[in-house]
Amino acid sequence: MHKPWYHVLAIVVVLIAPRAMAQDVQSVDELARELSNPVGSLASLVFQGNYAQWGGSAPGITDQNTSSLVFLPTLPFKLGPGNLIIRPSFPLAAAPVPDGQGGWSKERGFGDMIVMANWGRAEESGILWSFGFTSTIPTGKETLSAGQWQLGPAAILGILKPWGVLGAMWQHWFGLNADPGEEKVSIGSLQLFYWFSLPGAWQVGGSPIPTANYVSATDTEIPFPVNLGVAKTFLLGRTPLKTTLQGQYFLTRPDVAGPSWGFFFQVTPVVKVPW
Repeated sequence: MHKPWYHVLAIVVVLIAPRAMAQDVQSVDELARELSNPVGSLASLVFQGNYAQWGGSAPGITDQNTSSLVFLPTLPFKLGPGNLIIRPSFPLAAAPVPDGQGGWSKERGFGDMIVMANWGRAEESGILWSFGFTSTIPTGKETLSAGQWQLGPAAILGILKPWGVLGAMWQHWFGLNADPGEEKVSIGSLQLFYWFSLPGAWQVGGSPIPTANYVSATDTEIPFPVNLGVAKTFLLGRTPLKTTLQGQYFLTRPDVAGPSWGFFFQVTPVVKVPW
């Protein structure tokens, strides 16, 4: 049922990845800073792995965890005085679900695909901004999907300086369809990003993503993680490559069941697109 999405992923990698090359006019330090710019002109292919250990009062929940591997290409298009940034995501996920007998079973498969499109730019002052929309396509396995088409606003605001970057990316999804008796989705997220430059194209910081479900959650406490990690940009042959490793601890989580701590990594090759 979901094979066409794997075909799309394969086509993107085959067409774009071989074109990867170093940006001759930029140093590795400059590349590291530019890769931290969410409205920049560099195209990249992000491969992200996530792991979270769960906790809460539900029986057996402390033995459960979630994990995912997500492909997140970032494709910029020059449009007027700014850039139109297209960011689709293709997730493979594993998550615990109630087994109907008071326990848990692990479900694995393709998750819902998310596409964000924002237009914006970085000003000479260092202020960066963008606005646009975000959408969710219910491509996921039934137990790993909200089962609804979703659409909503998205925006980014931050500051980019030689010392680093600070800012936030906000997204909100509203369900467009729901089965009889089912409430429409209303979910918001706010990805914070704080990265500080160090010599040798190293960076230290984090990018946690607090998320709130405004409809279906009976336990309304928002999972709020604090992240800390390091990033390193270097050249692999002629290909600029950025690697990131972050640990995270959730200051708050739903009392019944939710993530407690975790980590995630990213491997991000810079690519040259044909446009």
